[in-house]
Amino acid sequence: MSIPYLNGKPWSCWTRDECYFCSVLYCYARKDPAEFAAWLIGRTGLRAKTDGAWDLGYEVCLYRDFLWHIGKSARSRELPQKRTFDLCLFGTRAVIVIEAKVFERFESKQAESVAQDKKLIPCLPGFERVKVYAIALATSRYFGNAAKHGRPETLNVFDGCLTWGQAAKKYPDARLDQAENMYKMKAGRMLDGGSA
Repeated sequence: MSIPYLNGKPWSCWTRDECYFCSVLYCYARKDPAEFAAWLIGRTGLRAKTDGAWDLGYEVCLYRDFLWHIGKSARSRELPQKRTFDLCLFGTRAVIVIEAKVFERFESKQAESVAQDKKLIPCLPGFERVKVYAIALATSRYFGNAAKHGRPETLNVFDGCLTWGQAAKKYPDARLDQAENMYKMKAGRMLDGGSA
């Protein structure tokens, strides 16, 4: 069914929100989290072991939800209540936090949060022997611009980088290709080059 006020295009053509594109990636990766973890580790050069069980979460509010279920409180431990990871891989020996951007860039405040998470997650009960890694997921153009024009320090906290284009090659889907092409897109232009 075509919606006239959306110019006959689905909402997925209009959105610039990384949550939407992360949900697309999650739908593919959740079918085999161990295979996704092995691919991600290999693609980003992480020094994490790929063996053992893996689970994948989307919009993970780790501190709040994990502690609540074991009868504790993030607030009483002075942990960030609402800190949410776009995607999070849980392995037997590693936790891989994936923070994503599509249209925007990583800011220094987010980099500070990621650095803090790498220290705080191993302090959770049962997580003491888990190695925490962080992956930046963005467009190849963004990573190229960050290296060339400043702000590479916001990426230094990450242990690896992954592009939406790499994800689109792994899971062929036009929406992942769309995410790869949205960074710095001019207002008033649809991805197919036409006007909105």
